[in-house]
Amino acid sequence: MSTYHYLVASLPMLFFGEPPPFDAAEFRRRCDGVLGAEDARSLDLVLAGRGAEASAPAARAWAAIDTQVRNAITQIRAGIHGVDPRASQQSHPGFSVVVEQAVADAFAKPTPLDREQELDRSRWGLLEDLALTEPFGLASVIAFGVKLQIAERWAAMTDVAGQQRLEETIAQLSKPHRPA
Repeated sequence: MSTYHYLVASLPMLFFGEPPPFDAAEFRRRCDGVLGAEDARSLDLVLAGRGAEASAPAARAWAAIDTQVRNAITQIRAGIHGVDPRASQQSHPGFSVVVEQAVADAFAKPTPLDREQELDRSRWGLLEDLALTEPFGLASVIAFGVKLQIAERWAAMTDVAGQQRLEETIAQLSKPHRPA
C-alpha cells in the first residue's frame, strides 16, 4: 500500500454543496509525479467511471459501491414503472445495507432535485468512509477525486445552464421526425 502523505495533506477540504476550489484537471496535475504509475492508472479509471477495471483495491471498492447505488436506483425506478430491473442490473462484489437505505431515503424526497442532492450527499458520505480505510493512501486520493467530480457537477448547475439545456431540448423536440 502506497502512502501519499504530502499529496493528501495538501488537498483542500471539500464541502458538499460548495463550489470546488479547482477543477479535475488541476487535481490530476497535482497527482502527476506523486502517484505511482499503477495508482495513477487506477485513479484515472475511477474518474472515468471504470474503477472495476483498476488494480487498486480502493478503486474496485468504490466501483462496487457506485454500482450498488446505481442498481438500487434502477430497482426503485423499475418498481415505479412496473418493469423488470434484472436486465439493467450490474454485478458487483459485496453488499451494503447502508447503500440500499441511502437510496431508499433519497427516493422518499419530494422532488427530483431533492432526490439527486440526497443521492450525491450519500455518495459523499460513502466516499468519506472509503477515505478512512487509507487516510493517507490511494483511497483518500480517490475519494477526493470523486468528491471533486460531484462538486463540479453541482457547481455547473446554474440557471443559465439550465435555461440553455431547456432551449436545446425544445429545439430537438421541435425538429420534424423522419422515419428511417
